[in-house]
Amino acid sequence: MIIAVLMAGGKGKRMNINIEKPLFKFFDKYLIDHVLDNLKGSKYLDKIVIAVSPHTPETKKYISEKFSNNKNYTDNKNYNNKNYNDELYNQNYHDKSNIYSEKLFNYLETPGNGYVEDLSFILSHFEKKSSDDILLFINADLPFVSTDIIDHILEKYMKNNVDAMSVLVPVSIFEEYGIEPSLILDNLVPAGLNILLSRNKVQNEEKLIIPQIELALNINTTDDAELAYYLFKNNQIHQI
Repeated sequence: MIIAVLMAGGKGKRMNINIEKPLFKFFDKYLIDHVLDNLKGSKYLDKIVIAVSPHTPETKKYISEKFSNNKNYTDNKNYNNKNYNDELYNQNYHDKSNIYSEKLFNYLETPGNGYVEDLSFILSHFEKKSSDDILLFINADLPFVSTDIIDHILEKYMKNNVDAMSVLVPVSIFEEYGIEPSLILDNLVPAGLNILLSRNKVQNEEKLIIPQIELALNINTTDDAELAYYLFKNNQIHQI
C-alpha cells in the first residue's frame, strides 16, 4: 500500500502571521488544498493521511469538516464519514476491495514536538498496521509539486531496490532564483519530500536529485509567497 502523509503540524513561525501555515491563502486557495489536490491526482497513492498537531488546531478542524461534508472527495465511490476513521481502516486494512482501490482521507494527530520526533511517531503508528507500506512524506508548504512530479518520484522509488528515498534540489536552483535555502548538504537542499517504508528504524536511503524550481518553492515566509507569485505570473513555474 502506498500512503501519502501530508505534514501539516509545524508551528510555521517564519510566516510571521496570525494564521496556521497550512491555512495560508495562496492564489485564493489554502496551501494545504494545493498539496491535497496534487496528491489526489496521483495514480499510485492508495490513501492520504494529514498529520496535524497541537500547533495546528484550526487545520485539524478544517480538514475534519472538509472530509465529513464532502462525501465525493474520493475518486470512485461515495463514502460516509464513518469511512474516514481509523477503526474502519484497521478492520479493512488488508481488504483491497474496500481500501486499496480508493483514495481515502484521514488525519493523524502527532505530539508536535518537532519534525524528527513527529516522523518517528508516524512511522511507529503505521508500523503497528504493517511494516511493508510505502509512505510518501510531503510538507504542506509545497503547492507547486504537481501530480506529475509526485508520480515521477514514486516511479523512481519503485524502480530502485532501497527502503527509503530523499528528494533534493541543487543549491544552484536556489541561487538562480534568489531563494534562501533553510539547509544545505553537499550543495543540495532537502525538498521537503521523502519516501520511507513503514518501519521506525534507520533505512537504506537513495538520493533523488531533481533540478526543478517547483521543488524549491517551500512557502515558509510571506516573501516566499511573493516570489512564487511573481515567478508564476512570469511563466517560470507550472500552472497550479
